[in-house]
Amino acid sequence: MNILVSGVASDVGFGVARILRNWDHTKKLFGVDIKTDHPGKFICDACELSPLPSDDNYISWLENYIKSNDINLFVPTSDAEISFLVSQNLSSLCGAKILINEKHVVEKSLDKHECMNFLSTKGIDVPRHGLLNKYDKVSSKWYESDLFPIILKPRFGQGSKGFRKIRSKEEFPEYEHDVYIWQEYLQPDDLEYTCAAYCSDTIEKRILIIKRHLQGGVTGSGEIIKHKEIYSYISSIVEAFQLKGVINIQLRLTKSGPILFEINPRLSSTVVFRDKLGFSDLKWWINDLFSLDNIEYNEPLEGIKFYRKTHEYIVSKKS
Repeated sequence: MNILVSGVASDVGFGVARILRNWDHTKKLFGVDIKTDHPGKFICDACELSPLPSDDNYISWLENYIKSNDINLFVPTSDAEISFLVSQNLSSLCGAKILINEKHVVEKSLDKHECMNFLSTKGIDVPRHGLLNKYDKVSSKWYESDLFPIILKPRFGQGSKGFRKIRSKEEFPEYEHDVYIWQEYLQPDDLEYTCAAYCSDTIEKRILIIKRHLQGGVTGSGEIIKHKEIYSYISSIVEAFQLKGVINIQLRLTKSGPILFEINPRLSSTVVFRDKLGFSDLKWWINDLFSLDNIEYNEPLEGIKFYRKTHEYIVSKKS
Protein backbone atom coordinates (compact mmCIF):
# COMPACT_ATOMS: atom_id res chain seq x y z
CA MET A 1 0.00 0.00 0.00
CA ASN A 2 1.03 3.64 -0.46
CA ILE A 3 1.35 5.27 2.95
CA LEU A 4 1.48 8.95 3.88
CA VAL A 5 3.00 10.00 7.22
CA SER A 6 2.57 13.58 8.41
CA GLY A 7 4.83 15.40 10.87
CA VAL A 8 7.74 13.37 9.53
CA ALA A 9 10.25 15.89 10.94
CA SER A 10 9.12 15.11 14.50
CA ASP A 11 10.35 12.26 16.70
CA VAL A 12 7.01 10.49 16.37
CA GLY A 13 6.57 10.95 12.61
CA PHE A 14 10.17 10.06 11.83
CA GLY A 15 9.88 6.96 14.01
CA VAL A 16 6.67 5.87 12.26
CA ALA A 17 8.38 6.31 8.89
CA ARG A 18 11.38 4.26 10.03
CA ILE A 19 9.11 1.37 10.99
CA LEU A 20 7.06 1.49 7.80
CA ARG A 21 10.05 1.94 5.47
CA ASN A 22 10.86 -1.78 5.34
CA TRP A 23 7.46 -3.20 6.26
CA ASP A 24 6.16 -5.89 3.89
CA HIS A 25 2.88 -4.05 3.30
CA THR A 26 4.53 -0.74 2.33
CA LYS A 27 4.71 -0.19 -1.41
CA LYS A 28 5.67 3.49 -1.38
CA LEU A 29 6.21 5.79 1.59
CA PHE A 30 5.41 9.51 1.51
CA GLY A 31 6.24 12.07 4.19
CA VAL A 32 4.95 15.59 4.73
CA ASP A 33 5.75 18.25 7.31
CA ILE A 34 5.40 21.98 7.88
CA LYS A 35 9.22 22.13 7.75
CA THR A 36 11.50 21.37 4.82
CA ASP A 37 14.88 21.01 6.54
CA HIS A 38 14.78 17.54 8.10
CA PRO A 39 16.05 13.99 7.43
CA GLY A 40 12.67 12.56 6.43
CA LYS A 41 13.88 12.52 2.82
CA PHE A 42 16.30 9.71 3.77
CA ILE A 43 13.45 7.51 4.94
CA CYS A 44 10.58 8.37 2.59
CA ASP A 45 10.33 7.92 -1.17
CA ALA A 46 9.08 11.51 -1.38
CA CYS A 47 8.83 14.42 1.08
CA GLU A 48 6.71 17.54 0.67
CA LEU A 49 5.94 20.74 2.56
CA SER A 50 2.43 20.73 4.02
CA PRO A 51 0.24 23.56 5.31
CA LEU A 52 -0.76 23.81 8.95
CA PRO A 53 -4.09 22.16 9.82
CA SER A 54 -5.29 25.63 10.84
CA ASP A 55 -4.78 26.91 7.26
CA ASP A 56 -7.95 27.33 5.20
CA ASN A 57 -6.54 25.23 2.36
CA TYR A 58 -5.35 22.32 4.51
CA ILE A 59 -8.11 19.85 3.59
CA SER A 60 -8.08 20.71 -0.10
CA TRP A 61 -4.28 20.39 -0.16
CA LEU A 62 -4.46 17.04 1.63
CA GLU A 63 -7.18 15.74 -0.71
CA ASN A 64 -5.13 16.69 -3.74
CA TYR A 65 -1.97 15.08 -2.33
CA ILE A 66 -3.80 11.83 -1.50
CA LYS A 67 -5.38 11.63 -4.96
CA SER A 68 -2.19 12.58 -6.82
CA ASN A 69 -0.14 9.90 -5.08
CA ASP A 70 -2.79 7.18 -4.83
CA ILE A 71 -2.46 7.07 -1.03
CA ASN A 72 -4.14 4.12 0.72
CA LEU A 73 -3.30 5.03 4.31
CA PHE A 74 -2.73 8.38 6.01
CA VAL A 75 -0.95 8.38 9.40
CA PRO A 76 -1.21 11.80 11.13
CA THR A 77 1.24 12.14 14.04
CA SER A 78 0.82 15.67 15.45
CA ASP A 79 -1.71 16.62 18.11
CA ALA A 80 -2.86 19.65 16.11
CA GLU A 81 -3.52 17.60 13.01
CA ILE A 82 -5.23 14.76 14.87
CA SER A 83 -7.42 17.23 16.76
CA PHE A 84 -8.47 18.95 13.53
CA LEU A 85 -9.24 15.70 11.71
CA VAL A 86 -11.50 14.40 14.49
CA SER A 87 -13.25 17.78 14.69
CA GLN A 88 -14.15 17.23 11.03
CA ASN A 89 -15.29 13.65 11.77
CA LEU A 90 -12.80 12.28 9.26
CA SER A 91 -11.78 8.60 9.36
CA SER A 92 -11.05 8.46 5.63
CA LEU A 93 -10.36 10.95 2.87
CA CYS A 94 -10.50 10.45 -0.91
CA GLY A 95 -10.36 6.69 -0.50
CA ALA A 96 -7.44 6.73 1.97
CA LYS A 97 -8.07 5.38 5.47
CA ILE A 98 -6.85 7.54 8.36
CA LEU A 99 -5.08 5.88 11.30
CA ILE A 100 -6.68 7.78 14.15
CA ASN A 101 -8.42 7.12 17.46
CA GLU A 102 -12.13 7.57 17.99
CA LYS A 103 -13.32 11.12 18.52
CA HIS A 104 -14.14 10.84 22.22
CA VAL A 105 -10.68 9.44 23.02
CA VAL A 106 -8.89 12.24 21.17
CA GLU A 107 -11.02 15.11 22.47
CA LYS A 108 -10.99 13.98 26.09
CA SER A 109 -7.25 13.29 26.09
CA LEU A 110 -6.10 16.47 24.36
CA ASP A 111 -8.13 18.64 26.75
CA LYS A 112 -6.06 18.01 29.87
CA HIS A 113 -8.66 19.52 32.19
CA GLU A 114 -11.52 17.48 30.72
CA CYS A 115 -9.35 14.35 30.73
CA MET A 116 -8.70 14.54 34.47
CA ASN A 117 -12.35 15.29 35.23
CA PHE A 118 -13.54 12.40 33.04
CA LEU A 119 -11.19 9.85 34.59
CA SER A 120 -12.04 11.06 38.09
CA THR A 121 -15.74 10.35 37.44
CA LYS A 122 -14.72 6.80 36.54
CA GLY A 123 -13.08 6.34 39.94
CA ILE A 124 -9.53 6.62 38.61
CA ASP A 125 -6.94 8.46 40.71
CA VAL A 126 -5.71 11.69 39.09
CA PRO A 127 -3.60 14.60 40.35
CA ARG A 128 -5.24 17.53 42.09
CA HIS A 129 -5.83 19.95 39.27
CA GLY A 130 -7.89 22.84 37.98
CA LEU A 131 -8.31 25.59 35.42
CA LEU A 132 -6.06 28.52 36.15
CA ASN A 133 -8.76 31.17 35.86
CA LYS A 134 -10.83 29.60 38.63
CA TYR A 135 -8.09 30.12 41.20
CA ASP A 136 -7.32 33.74 41.90
CA LYS A 137 -3.97 33.89 43.65
CA VAL A 138 -5.13 36.63 46.01
CA SER A 139 -8.23 34.97 47.39
CA SER A 140 -8.01 31.23 46.68
CA LYS A 141 -7.33 28.88 49.54
CA TRP A 142 -5.28 26.52 47.38
CA TYR A 143 -2.88 29.33 46.60
CA GLU A 144 -2.03 29.69 50.28
CA SER A 145 -1.97 25.92 50.89
CA ASP A 146 0.81 23.36 50.90
CA LEU A 147 0.00 22.34 47.32
CA PHE A 148 3.21 23.81 45.95
CA PRO A 149 5.12 22.82 43.93
CA ILE A 150 2.61 22.64 41.09
CA ILE A 151 2.86 22.29 37.33
CA LEU A 152 1.34 24.81 34.95
CA LYS A 153 0.85 23.66 31.36
CA PRO A 154 -1.28 24.40 28.31
CA ARG A 155 -4.77 22.99 28.57
CA PHE A 156 -4.92 21.66 25.01
CA GLY A 157 -2.59 19.26 23.20
CA GLN A 158 1.19 19.60 22.89
CA GLY A 159 2.00 16.66 25.18
CA SER A 160 4.19 18.01 27.98
CA LYS A 161 5.41 21.02 26.00
CA GLY A 162 5.08 24.44 27.58
CA PHE A 163 4.89 23.19 31.16
CA ARG A 164 6.36 25.16 34.03
CA LYS A 165 7.10 24.09 37.59
CA ILE A 166 5.99 26.64 40.19
CA ARG A 167 7.54 26.27 43.63
CA SER A 168 5.89 29.16 45.48
CA LYS A 169 3.30 31.90 45.09
CA GLU A 170 6.08 34.39 44.36
CA GLU A 171 6.94 32.49 41.15
CA PHE A 172 3.35 32.47 39.98
CA PRO A 173 2.98 34.12 36.54
CA GLU A 174 -0.03 35.70 34.87
CA TYR A 175 -1.63 33.52 32.21
CA GLU A 176 -4.55 34.00 29.90
CA HIS A 177 -7.82 32.56 31.25
CA ASP A 178 -8.73 28.97 30.35
CA VAL A 179 -5.54 28.47 28.34
CA TYR A 180 -3.51 26.88 31.15
CA ILE A 181 -4.26 24.33 33.84
CA TRP A 182 -2.49 23.60 37.09
CA GLN A 183 -1.66 20.12 38.32
CA GLU A 184 -0.25 18.77 41.52
CA TYR A 185 3.45 18.00 41.07
CA LEU A 186 3.78 14.23 41.40
CA GLN A 187 6.74 12.77 43.28
CA PRO A 188 9.21 11.11 43.35
CA ASP A 189 10.99 12.23 40.18
CA ASP A 190 12.84 8.95 39.65
CA LEU A 191 9.73 6.75 39.37
CA GLU A 192 8.34 7.93 36.04
CA TYR A 193 6.79 5.54 33.54
CA THR A 194 5.56 5.72 29.97
CA CYS A 195 2.94 3.09 29.20
CA ALA A 196 1.59 2.08 25.81
CA ALA A 197 -1.80 0.42 25.50
CA TYR A 198 -3.44 -1.17 22.47
CA CYS A 199 -6.90 -2.69 22.19
CA SER A 200 -9.25 -3.51 19.31
CA ASP A 201 -12.13 -5.76 18.30
CA THR A 202 -9.66 -8.46 17.23
CA ILE A 203 -6.82 -7.96 19.74
CA GLU A 204 -7.39 -8.13 23.47
CA LYS A 205 -5.87 -5.38 25.60
CA ARG A 206 -2.06 -5.24 25.46
CA ILE A 207 -0.04 -3.01 27.78
CA LEU A 208 3.67 -2.23 27.89
CA ILE A 209 5.12 -0.54 30.99
CA ILE A 210 8.45 1.28 30.60
CA LYS A 211 10.36 2.92 33.42
CA ARG A 212 11.93 5.80 31.56
CA HIS A 213 14.73 8.32 31.77
CA LEU A 214 14.25 11.60 29.92
CA GLN A 215 16.81 13.12 27.61
CA GLY A 216 16.02 16.45 26.01
CA GLY A 217 12.32 16.13 26.87
CA VAL A 218 11.89 12.67 25.31
CA THR A 219 12.57 9.14 26.50
CA GLY A 220 16.32 8.62 26.17
CA SER A 221 16.42 5.17 27.74
CA GLY A 222 14.12 2.81 29.53
CA GLU A 223 13.53 -0.59 31.06
CA ILE A 224 10.61 -2.99 30.67
CA ILE A 225 8.79 -3.39 33.98
CA LYS A 226 6.12 -5.80 35.21
CA HIS A 227 4.05 -4.09 37.89
CA LYS A 228 0.59 -5.36 38.88
CA GLU A 229 -0.63 -2.06 40.34
CA ILE A 230 0.45 -0.02 37.30
CA TYR A 231 -1.00 -2.64 34.93
CA SER A 232 -4.34 -2.52 36.76
CA TYR A 233 -4.30 1.29 36.71
CA ILE A 234 -3.64 1.42 32.94
CA SER A 235 -6.32 -1.23 32.38
CA SER A 236 -8.89 0.91 34.16
CA ILE A 237 -8.06 3.86 31.86
CA VAL A 238 -8.32 1.66 28.75
CA GLU A 239 -11.73 0.45 29.92
CA ALA A 240 -12.90 3.97 30.80
CA PHE A 241 -12.16 5.10 27.24
CA GLN A 242 -13.45 1.85 25.69
CA LEU A 243 -10.28 2.03 23.65
CA LYS A 244 -10.03 0.74 20.10
CA GLY A 245 -6.60 1.92 19.07
CA VAL A 246 -3.42 3.23 20.70
CA ILE A 247 -2.83 5.53 23.66
CA ASN A 248 0.30 6.45 25.59
CA ILE A 249 -0.01 7.17 29.30
CA GLN A 250 2.67 8.94 31.32
CA LEU A 251 2.58 8.51 35.08
CA ARG A 252 4.55 8.49 38.29
CA LEU A 253 4.48 5.86 40.99
CA THR A 254 3.70 7.94 44.07
CA LYS A 255 3.31 6.86 47.68
CA SER A 256 -0.44 6.72 46.95
CA GLY A 257 0.11 4.48 43.93
CA PRO A 258 0.34 5.18 40.18
CA ILE A 259 -1.08 8.54 39.07
CA LEU A 260 -1.00 9.78 35.50
CA PHE A 261 -0.08 13.30 34.43
CA GLU A 262 -0.51 13.02 30.65
CA ILE A 263 -2.32 10.95 28.01
CA ASN A 264 -1.33 11.04 24.34
CA PRO A 265 -4.16 9.70 22.14
CA ARG A 266 -1.71 8.68 19.42
CA LEU A 267 1.54 6.91 18.77
CA SER A 268 4.40 8.27 20.88
CA SER A 269 8.14 8.88 20.52
CA THR A 270 8.88 5.39 21.92
CA VAL A 271 7.12 3.76 18.94
CA VAL A 272 10.41 2.50 17.44
CA PHE A 273 11.58 1.07 20.77
CA ARG A 274 8.28 -0.73 21.17
CA ASP A 275 8.34 -2.16 17.67
CA LYS A 276 11.88 -3.50 18.14
CA LEU A 277 10.74 -5.15 21.38
CA GLY A 278 7.83 -6.86 19.62
CA PHE A 279 5.14 -4.51 20.93
CA SER A 280 4.20 -3.55 17.36
CA ASP A 281 1.19 -1.34 18.06
CA LEU A 282 1.61 0.66 14.84
CA LYS A 283 1.48 -2.49 12.71
CA TRP A 284 -1.34 -4.01 14.79
CA TRP A 285 -3.38 -0.87 14.30
CA ILE A 286 -2.89 -0.85 10.53
CA ASN A 287 -3.57 -4.58 10.28
CA ASP A 288 -6.84 -4.14 12.16
CA LEU A 289 -7.83 -1.17 10.00
CA PHE A 290 -7.26 -3.12 6.76
CA SER A 291 -8.30 -6.55 8.11
CA LEU A 292 -4.82 -7.97 7.50
CA ASP A 293 -3.38 -10.99 9.30
CA ASN A 294 -2.50 -10.39 12.94
CA ILE A 295 1.17 -10.42 13.96
CA GLU A 296 2.20 -13.02 16.52
CA TYR A 297 2.88 -11.30 19.84
CA ASN A 298 5.51 -12.40 22.33
CA GLU A 299 5.35 -10.17 25.37
CA PRO A 300 8.70 -8.43 26.04
CA LEU A 301 10.56 -9.81 29.05
CA GLU A 302 10.93 -7.79 32.21
CA GLY A 303 14.32 -6.17 32.63
CA ILE A 304 15.00 -5.54 28.93
CA LYS A 305 16.63 -2.13 28.53
CA PHE A 306 16.85 0.20 25.56
CA TYR A 307 18.75 3.38 24.71
CA ARG A 308 18.21 6.19 22.22
CA LYS A 309 21.19 7.49 20.26
CA THR A 310 21.44 9.56 17.09
CA HIS A 311 21.51 8.89 13.36
CA GLU A 312 23.86 10.84 11.10
CA TYR A 313 22.97 11.99 7.59
CA ILE A 314 25.52 13.84 5.44
CA VAL A 315 24.27 16.05 2.62
CA SER A 316 26.73 17.38 0.04
CA LYS A 317 26.52 21.05 -0.83
CA LYS A 318 24.85 21.58 -4.19
CA SER A 319 26.97 23.33 -6.78
